[in-house]
Amino acid sequence: DELKGFYKSVGFRMQNVTSVSDRQKVIVDLFDRFFKVAFPKQQDKLGIVYTPIEVVDFMTHSVNDILQKEFGCTFSTHGVHVLDPFTGTGTFIARLLTSGLIAPEDLEYKYAHDLHAFEILPLAYYIASINIESVHNELYQQQHNGEALPVEAYTANDITVLTDTFSSSITQTELTELTTLSENIKRRKAVESMDLRVIIGNPPYSVGQDSQNDDNQNESYPELDARIAVTYVARADMSKNTKSIYDSYIRAFRWASDKIKDRGLVAFVTNAGWVDSAAANGMRRCMQEEFSSVYVFHLKGNARTSGEQRQKEGGNVFDQGSRAPIAITILVKNPDAAEQGQIHFSCVDDYLSREDKLQQLATFGSVLNPELKLTTLTPDVHGDWLNQRRDDFAHFLSLDGKTKGSNGIFSNYSLGITTNRDAWSYNASKKAIEANFTKCIACYNKQVDKLLAAKTQGMDADLLIENDPAKIKWARALLQKLYQGKLSAPFAMHFVQSTVFRPFVKQFLYNDAMWITYSYQMPSLFPFAGAQNLAIGIASAGASSFSCLMSNQILDLHVLESGTQCLPRYLYRPIGETVKGTKTTKVKTTGQADLFAGSDAGELDASNGQSGEQVIINGYVREDAIKPEAVAHFRAAYAGHEDEIDADSVFYYIYGILHSKDYRATYANNLQKELPRIPRVASFEDFKAFEKAGRALADLHVNYEQVEPYAGCTVSGLEDGADASDLRVIKLKYGKIAGKKGNAALDKTKIVYNDQITITDIPLEVQDYVVNKKSALDWVVERCGVSIDKASQIVNDFNNMAEEMGDPQYILHLILRVITVSLETNKIVASLPALHIHPLDQ
Repeated sequence: DELKGFYKSVGFRMQNVTSVSDRQKVIVDLFDRFFKVAFPKQQDKLGIVYTPIEVVDFMTHSVNDILQKEFGCTFSTHGVHVLDPFTGTGTFIARLLTSGLIAPEDLEYKYAHDLHAFEILPLAYYIASINIESVHNELYQQQHNGEALPVEAYTANDITVLTDTFSSSITQTELTELTTLSENIKRRKAVESMDLRVIIGNPPYSVGQDSQNDDNQNESYPELDARIAVTYVARADMSKNTKSIYDSYIRAFRWASDKIKDRGLVAFVTNAGWVDSAAANGMRRCMQEEFSSVYVFHLKGNARTSGEQRQKEGGNVFDQGSRAPIAITILVKNPDAAEQGQIHFSCVDDYLSREDKLQQLATFGSVLNPELKLTTLTPDVHGDWLNQRRDDFAHFLSLDGKTKGSNGIFSNYSLGITTNRDAWSYNASKKAIEANFTKCIACYNKQVDKLLAAKTQGMDADLLIENDPAKIKWARALLQKLYQGKLSAPFAMHFVQSTVFRPFVKQFLYNDAMWITYSYQMPSLFPFAGAQNLAIGIASAGASSFSCLMSNQILDLHVLESGTQCLPRYLYRPIGETVKGTKTTKVKTTGQADLFAGSDAGELDASNGQSGEQVIINGYVREDAIKPEAVAHFRAAYAGHEDEIDADSVFYYIYGILHSKDYRATYANNLQKELPRIPRVASFEDFKAFEKAGRALADLHVNYEQVEPYAGCTVSGLEDGADASDLRVIKLKYGKIAGKKGNAALDKTKIVYNDQITITDIPLEVQDYVVNKKSALDWVVERCGVSIDKASQIVNDFNNMAEEMGDPQYILHLILRVITVSLETNKIVASLPALHIHPLDQ
């Protein structure tokens, strides 16, 4: 039913096709739409996005020019073998045939001998075959005065091969040698033995399935992944953050780089994330070492940015097919080149629409067009090509004090919690979590019983697994427990904890380790409900912009971009569990209630004693997370003030420094690619100013629910004696500016609370306080409403938080309080001293 309109459009559109070029556009567009409706899982799994004709033409002409420049040959030259390893609808080969880059007298030879295409999807394979054959027939007619290819002369082309490109030919032979695909595998083997000169195409982009319930896991390629491990990963600085390096499109680069052997070209249009990401610096190093020249034409289009940066990124050449930035990359392997490892770079202008970018590709025609204005990049020691880091950053003290051999500040820290079932695990209602998990646990335990019974009867247990997303949400860790026969304990309310889910938006979490995919080191920070601690959440390396946020509760992994790293004031360990090298300077036994007793709550003085003090509470030893050596490091810079600096001082000083506009601007490129390092400022007075600001910011950000609601706004429609129903929110919305579109149409001085209540006169300066690419108020407007998870149909109604907090006006007050927090944060940040680095750190 969903495809009826699609089929009608095929007939209608084909009536207006008058040229080969038009047909290619129709095939690409219609086939792309077909897959989105008919095979959404396969499209997601295989990263199916078909390439605009303008991109294809630019790439083929660029490759032809580089072949001429580097090797004195062209596409038309006999023996120049060309492979499109991910051919889709055959557009690259079809367009090459009609491009004029192959001379008419060479066309039949090239068609019979030198052109090759791989495709894994049978439907796409047949479409590509028909497409390429019909183009060949049309060209044959043009060369023979309109005479069609004789029917008896027709044979299926030898160009397209139905094959899994990344799988080894040996594996595929074992699978297909006894089937009707034996002829197909012979063609694959023949291509494998050829001296390929050009590999060109649009690789798949998928990094993995969204959910284990999808039963849509990407394929595994041990041999190829082993090559990635000993090259791209081995040469990377971030050896612990390598998942993205196994993305399908990066696999394609590794595969093609090896297949091209000693000389030739690889031309791909892909996600451009590798060009500047911290995790891909090993990949960039390998490219520089393996190739004589690398050409990158960056097409921007990153939809995962916001604000002014999003506007600069412009449209994506793949339209809705990708939210990632896009780049055309051409790798040249020429052992005879005078210079090796040359990096040539250019990018489209800012603010261009998709259509403008495609037109620009058509106008330039080739990457060697002088109007493209290529620049030569010189990589730095980190393997960075763009946005290179400042070297003096390395002089500052690292935050990482837990890695063996490191002398950083924090003896341990943790990523935020990862559930892989957020719709189930987080909710604004404790009752909803109880209902959801009672059902989920019952379903899981029933599966364990079924699995055990199946094993005893010799049945295939996998066929019995319940995949209904309304009953359970699987993740790899939970499946492992299932196969181990591990039952889940019944739901227990004491596992329900208040957490920071997104900036200034809290949720309740079912924090039973059985149902948490990755806890990381979080149990050392918040080992039980109500455990008091403070943690500075920072954006991990790889974030597009740095941000930080302090909390006194568990943080979700995605509170901040690229994964939230949580730097704690304290660490907890069970009594009796020893830490190598730990010395107990003082032990104080206390109850949880008086953990912060006697401190000034306004400044969040969490020390409750001297630096290095240990406290025993609820069966745990609580001790400093900040290493004594780090405190000594800061004391050493300020002679005569040593006694005024302790672990607390350093903790809040760090939070102050991380908010410094000077620090963020000066070291922006470093902060995108590595964890922050903390400098010592030039004077003790500046140290104390940053510390004081850090304390004030911590008070605002941790205690945001207690600050005074902003009184400068006008709240209309709120009647005296309004009850919960009058204050109910479905979806908070900003006002609209007439005559404008998109984000430009939003009036952020106004929030439409519900049909009756409106908040106006919101200062625009509120938008200046940005956490994780959005203003703090944006997060509240986006998240504080009613949402329904599409897969499970679980309802998360943030109005329930008002009931949980005992305040019918909780959401209204939250809006006004976050306005206060934002304005006060802006004032504090503006008052910070200029960043002057201490001579010891220069």
